[in-house]
Amino acid sequence: MSMRWDPLIAAALARELENQFHRARLRALYLDGDARRVLLFFREMTLTLELHPTAGWLTRLPAAEPLEEARPLATRLVQVRALPDESALVFSLQRVRGRDEGVELVAEWIGNRWNAAVVGHRSRVIRHVLVPREERARSLTVGATYRPPPSTGREGAEVLDADASGLSRERWREILARAGSDPEERRRALLRTVAYTSSLNVDALLDGDGWERWRQLVDPSSWEAWLVETPRGLQPYPLPLDDARRAGSLLEAMTEARRAATDEPARLLLLPGRLLERARNRLQRAEGKARGMQRQLDGARDPEPVRALGDLILARYGEIPQGAESTTLTDFEGDPVEVELDPALSPHENAARYYDEAARIERARAELPSRIQEARKEAARWRKIVEGLGTGKADPDEVARLLGPETGRRPGAGADEPTLPYRRFRSSGGLEIRVGRGARKNDDLTFRHSAPDDIWLHARQAAGAHVILRWNRDDNPPRRDLAEAATLAALNSEARHSGSVPVDWTRRKYVRKPRKAPPGAVTPDRIETLFVEPDPQLAERLRPED
Repeated sequence: MSMRWDPLIAAALARELENQFHRARLRALYLDGDARRVLLFFREMTLTLELHPTAGWLTRLPAAEPLEEARPLATRLVQVRALPDESALVFSLQRVRGRDEGVELVAEWIGNRWNAAVVGHRSRVIRHVLVPREERARSLTVGATYRPPPSTGREGAEVLDADASGLSRERWREILARAGSDPEERRRALLRTVAYTSSLNVDALLDGDGWERWRQLVDPSSWEAWLVETPRGLQPYPLPLDDARRAGSLLEAMTEARRAATDEPARLLLLPGRLLERARNRLQRAEGKARGMQRQLDGARDPEPVRALGDLILARYGEIPQGAESTTLTDFEGDPVEVELDPALSPHENAARYYDEAARIERARAELPSRIQEARKEAARWRKIVEGLGTGKADPDEVARLLGPETGRRPGAGADEPTLPYRRFRSSGGLEIRVGRGARKNDDLTFRHSAPDDIWLHARQAAGAHVILRWNRDDNPPRRDLAEAATLAALNSEARHSGSVPVDWTRRKYVRKPRKAPPGAVTPDRIETLFVEPDPQLAERLRPED
C-alpha cells in the first residue's frame, strides 16, 4: 500500500517540518529519477521523500554522507509550506554563502503524477526535475518556468484557521441543499466545492454539524499526529478519524505506516540509486536461469527414440513420398510409426535432423546438471549480497564493483533524464510493444505507461517482464501481433529456456495491485492464455527502437 495524500496532510506536515527543521543546514540534494525519490542530506539528519506510486512516504533517517551522485547544496532550510489546497510541499533553501537567489524544492503528491523539481527562488526557472514531463497546462522540464498545478477552484482554499474560514455556514448548507438527500451526491458536492476535503475526511463531514467539523479540520491548533486504521492499512492523519490512535508526530506515524506496508528497511533508502534493484535483478536472473535449465533437464526426452526415427527414415527411404510433411512407416518391430518430416528436405536430410536433435539432447543431459549447480551457487551468492544490503552488512561500493557499469543507459542519464521503465518493440503489424525493465519498473509500465484497454501479458507462473501491447480498441488485436508480444513476454521471463511457454494476457484495466504486494506482483482477471516458443531471434526481427 502506498501513502495516501490529501491537502490537509500536506498542510499539517509542512507545519511540523517547519517547527522541527527550521534553519537546518543542508549539505547535498539527491534526485533519483529511477527510484522516484529525493534525499535531503542535512548535517543533523537525512530526510527522504518517496514519490514512487507504490510508496509516497517521508522518512527521517540518521545523518549520512551524501551519495556520490548527490548535488552539493550548502544551504539552510528557511521555510516549509504547503501549496493551498494541494498535496504538495515547498522547501525554501537559502544559500549559506554568496548571493545566489536560493532555490525551492517542490514535491508534489498530486493525482497519479507525483514529481519533484528544484526551482530558482526568484526566477522560478526549473533547475532539476525528478521526472521530466510535458503536461497539458505546464512544462516540468529543466529550463522551463515552474508553474504550480492548476488551481482546484474550491472554496476556502486561502485560509487555514477557524476565525476566518472563508466559507460560511449558509454557503455550506447551500452546497448540500443543491446536492439533495442522496449521500453519494452530497459527498461528491463537498469534494468538488470545499477546499481541504478529500476521500479520507469527507465522510466525517457528512454527519452532524459538518461545517463546524470542517472549521476544526482547517484550524492548525487542532492538528496532532494520528494513525488511522483503514481497509488499505495504516494511514497518518492530523485529526482523529474513525479507529485512530495517537502518534508522536506525523513523521513517526509515516515511519510506522511505512513499516507496516513494506518489508524493506528504511536504511535501504540511503543506498546509491538503483544499486539494490540491480542486485535483486542479478539474483532473479540467476534463480531464473537455474529454474529454467532444471525444467529443460526435467523435460528432456530420451535421445534413443529420436535417433531411432533417423534410422527408420534411412531404412525405409524408398517408402517416403516426396514433399510429405509426415508419413507412416513400419518400425523394426513391425509396428506403424508416424514420422514428422520437413517437406523441403530430402529423406537423408530429414534423418540428419533427427540425429542432430538426438545429439543435442544428449549434450544437454550431460551438461545441464553442472550448469544448474553453477547457477544455484551464483544465486546463493547474490541472495547473500541482497540480504547484506538490507541489514547493512554489505559494502555498497563493493556491490557496485561486482555489478560493474550499468549498460543500456544513455551517457549522463540521471535524475534529470530517467530511463523509461520499458523497452520498445514494433510488431510485424506495426503495433508498439512495451517490455518492462524489472520488477519495480513493471509496476511503472503497467499502471503509469499504459491505457486501460491496452493488452497486458506475462509468462504464467514465471518471474519476468510485464509486456504491454498498445491497443486502445474494444476488439482483440490481430493474432500475429498478440503472439509476438507473448513471445517477448516469454523471452523476458525465467521460462525463456523452455520449449513452450504459457503466456497469460488480458486488458490492462483488469490488472490490479494487491495490498502489500512486492514490486512487480499483480493480480490479473479475465485472462486468456497463449502457448508460444521463446524465439531468441524475434527481438532482433521486431527491431527494438531504444
